[in-house]
Amino acid sequence: MDPMDLIRDKFSQGCTVETVLHLLMSHFSMSEQEAQAEIDEYFEIVEGIQK
Repeated sequence: MDPMDLIRDKFSQGCTVETVLHLLMSHFSMSEQEAQAEIDEYFEIVEGIQK
């Protein structure tokens, strides 16, 4: 599982951004900034699909 898969799965389960942030940090040994960047990228992709 890559970070985007985890983000998508957890948001589809109704997890909060804070929860997903902490999961990324623990599962992928990311810093908070790296994890937030992944979440930001996810939302950019979702926005692009919805347009």
